Amino acid sequence: MVIAPMAGGVLSTLPTGYIIDRFGRRVTLIGAPLLSSVSAFMVFFAANSYLEFLLYLTMGGVAQQMWQMSRLAAIADSVRSSERGRQITSMSSVQRIGNMGGPFLGGILAELLGLRVPFLVFGVLAALAVIPSYFLIKETAPSVLARRTGTKTPETDTAWKTLLTRPVITLFAAQFSANIARGGAQGTGGTYFIFLAFAYGQGPAMLGSVMLGSGVLSIPIMMFSGQIMDRYGRKRQIVPAAVMLGLGLSFMATTAAMELPLVAFIAAFIWINIGVSMMAGTMQTIGADIAPADARGKFFGVNRLIAEGGSLMNPVIFGVVTGLVTGGAAFAGAFGVMAVSAFLAANLIGFGLRETLHKDSPPSEKSSPK
Repeated sequence: MVIAPMAGGVLSTLPTGYIIDRFGRRVTLIGAPLLSSVSAFMVFFAANSYLEFLLYLTMGGVAQQMWQMSRLAAIADSVRSSERGRQITSMSSVQRIGNMGGPFLGGILAELLGLRVPFLVFGVLAALAVIPSYFLIKETAPSVLARRTGTKTPETDTAWKTLLTRPVITLFAAQFSANIARGGAQGTGGTYFIFLAFAYGQGPAMLGSVMLGSGVLSIPIMMFSGQIMDRYGRKRQIVPAAVMLGLGLSFMATTAAMELPLVAFIAAFIWINIGVSMMAGTMQTIGADIAPADARGKFFGVNRLIAEGGSLMNPVIFGVVTGLVTGGAAFAGAFGVMAVSAFLAANLIGFGLRETLHKDSPPSEKSSPK
């Protein structure tokens, strides 16, 4: 159940990159919430088939990826480099509000009305999201705008043999490693909720409350991280955030190994979410800095494929380690692997990548990955 929507996100990265370059950002921003709504309604009306349920969750993951990538591309198109950090972290903050409020509301509805009802509410809310997208979003894709106006633009080399420079490779490696570390905390709390349910016997109401409580601290942290990135540089935010995440994961591993009480889990989960909040939007901001203007969809498609692959590895590692080892050591081992991944991401960005902030860059710049 945790892996299915992630798998949908992985499978849709490259096709979504092509769609947002070829057909535009606006059509994707309208289509993504529609697909989310359809997916949620299909879960609500699904028969008692587990495979059918997983298929609809996968469809929801596809929609989420379309939504994420089209928003990133639109921001990269229209915002100066010196403002991207704030814009992307603001976007992530709004998303985090929904991510922390959704499980809380869903948990209450599930306890009172049954497990299917939250999907019905989700479907209605996703459908309503189409309205502002349709009336307020304008097209920003350079290739689409050029076709509409009949403007000829100079051709640029966007072949991967040109794009795969050392900074791009370093970013991709750091993105993969960072998402292994934070994949279980982003959005739904996946693997941590599994641990909370099995090790502490907690139900959906507690799961939603824990997510809500940790999210209260995350919003101001995410907004502040954008200010730091735009004022002092991307690396000065990413490296301490990755170290913070690694330390939090180490504490979670200790909590599991020593079978500490519930309060220790909550403290570790909040710590981890502070690190995740500090990292929110940071990798996307670097990607927006170095993505070529004429192939942002193509670039983000591969970048998000790598990122979602890392996120997908989080529950895979969790499942494999807990399947091979028993007791608290199993959970401790899984969280320990995630901690190592966070520290690796900090080293890759800290020592392998130059600062990408350019304060005088206009939004229409032909960004180069060099």
